[in-house]
Amino acid sequence: MASTHQPVDLLWVLSCAVLVVLMQAGFTCVESGLVRAKNSINVAFKNLIDFCIASVLYGLAGFGLMFGASWYGLIGTEPEMLFGPTSTWLSTMFFFQVAFCGTATTIVSGAVAERMCFAAYCWSAVLVSLIVYPIVGHWTWGGALDHTVAGWLAEIGFIDFAGSTVVHSVGGWVSLACLLIIGPRVGRFGAQGRSIEGYNLPVATLGVFLLWVGWFGFNGGSAMALTPKVPAIIVNTALAGGAGGLAATLLTWKLLGIPAVDRIMNGVLAGLVAVTAGCHLLTPPAALFVGAVGGMVCVVGTLGLERLQIDDAVGAVPVHLFGGIWGTLAVALCAPDGSWGDGISRWQQLGTQAIGVVSVGVFSLGLSYAVLRLLNLVLPLRVSAQDERIGLNIAEHGASSAVLDLIVQMDRQARRGDFSTRVEVEPETEAARIAVFYNAVLDQFAVETNRRQLAMQKLAQLANYDTLTGLGNRRLFNESLQRAVRATRSPRQLGALLYIDLDDFKLINDRYGHAFGDELLKYAARRMSALVPIEGATAGRIGGDEFAVLLDRIEVAAEAYELADALIASLGETFTIQDKPFRIRASIGIALIRHDSPDAATVMRQADEAMYVAKLAGKGSWRLYRAGAEEFAPSV
Repeated sequence: MASTHQPVDLLWVLSCAVLVVLMQAGFTCVESGLVRAKNSINVAFKNLIDFCIASVLYGLAGFGLMFGASWYGLIGTEPEMLFGPTSTWLSTMFFFQVAFCGTATTIVSGAVAERMCFAAYCWSAVLVSLIVYPIVGHWTWGGALDHTVAGWLAEIGFIDFAGSTVVHSVGGWVSLACLLIIGPRVGRFGAQGRSIEGYNLPVATLGVFLLWVGWFGFNGGSAMALTPKVPAIIVNTALAGGAGGLAATLLTWKLLGIPAVDRIMNGVLAGLVAVTAGCHLLTPPAALFVGAVGGMVCVVGTLGLERLQIDDAVGAVPVHLFGGIWGTLAVALCAPDGSWGDGISRWQQLGTQAIGVVSVGVFSLGLSYAVLRLLNLVLPLRVSAQDERIGLNIAEHGASSAVLDLIVQMDRQARRGDFSTRVEVEPETEAARIAVFYNAVLDQFAVETNRRQLAMQKLAQLANYDTLTGLGNRRLFNESLQRAVRATRSPRQLGALLYIDLDDFKLINDRYGHAFGDELLKYAARRMSALVPIEGATAGRIGGDEFAVLLDRIEVAAEAYELADALIASLGETFTIQDKPFRIRASIGIALIRHDSPDAATVMRQADEAMYVAKLAGKGSWRLYRAGAEEFAPSV
């Protein structure tokens, strides 16, 4: 197949193809910057692998299906075309078109970011590059290789100069099919739904600039030669992108109250998508209008998808599908009269453009939805909720970064509520300074937490314990007694309360002074604490010189009697206070806690009454309150 193209034309198309390939870098920056850090590697790798898939499969069969001899204007019949007789023009066209195929394929990766299984995504790339794009491309551009009319859409006069429909809408339709199947990201919608911020908007903005530069090759190279029309095409491309960004800025500011960065970036891209179909026909003012409307369509379309709870992670559908539809229709609405061909009215051309939009939409959305729905039965398109929470960088590729490692550690601490351990991070990384400051916050948090715990412990000590003797106070003791009474519900269960009063304490206190009395009370508390069992017993100071001992569980009442005898004997031993030998006598009243004890207050009253009986009997003894009989058993 001999080439009739001039070397300068071949060089121009090849150079433009390089710019189109550069758009893959732009897509990588935009998509990885607009997702969370834990998914950025996964998104970037999808952009790489889908171009690999597109290059191989489009070369093996897709190119021939698109430009081979036509079968009824529907599909090319020479899938092996690239491996037959070649020419410089054929090779040039392949390189240019494989870049277009890669663009259509990679649009899907951003839309489904953060929740689509990598293996399933690879199959979607196969579907686009091997079937959907080649067939739709044949309908419109099937005769471009030899400058004939081959596809059925081209035969009826459908115009899509550089691919608003063939490239961008195709990617948008397949993206929409995927989104309808996999659903929104966890936490995106619902009662607690929230917008999900991208982790690196500056990188995403850089991606927009790379795409804009690549678009000059995308549209300029579609002239297939360095013709006099090329400068006007490039001017229209530049104008439409700028108008789309400005229009999106104004509309976003009006609707949301802020100039949202991601919406404005997508407005630029939507303006570029919109002008792509008719950039060779539009005048500069028309290009400005088409781009501006494209930006506004994108903003409104994004809000519409959110209202329908369709979660497009980067806005691929509003940019490429909605912008592509508008741009395709705008060829008829905005291009000068007669630029479509002789004898064709504006409304006739609009009808033709609409036929192209609808037919491509039905085919692309219908086929991709059916195939991916079937694929979902054997290979789930969506990752698990656990993998989505961890992030696809690690879950799908085992890949991480210093920032992501830091985020994972911080997330683990937040979920466990454990902030006692400092985070680890490799020095001299982009996350090192963040980790240093975070660890400083953790250290200060630990100091404040310890202070608060000590303060709470001190408050609890003051609220529940007697400051002089260290025994539980009346409040704490009453709570223990109430629990013991409530827990005694069986006739076989038994407890006891010993109410202890130091005999003649007031006389001693008045004679020797309060300091002496305090020492006496502390001594008595130590003696009682030494005799009270560690398990199942509670000692407390009820007030003044009155103490109490609670035995939660005893086998027989004799255990209480034995403890009362031991307390009286121990307190009666001689001890020294302020160089004075001294002995204490104590009177003790005992009330047994049975299953039929009414309440804690009654038990306390019974023990108190028994104690007074012991005092009246001569002090230094104990008495038992016998419930019901109102009798008091003497000491044995």
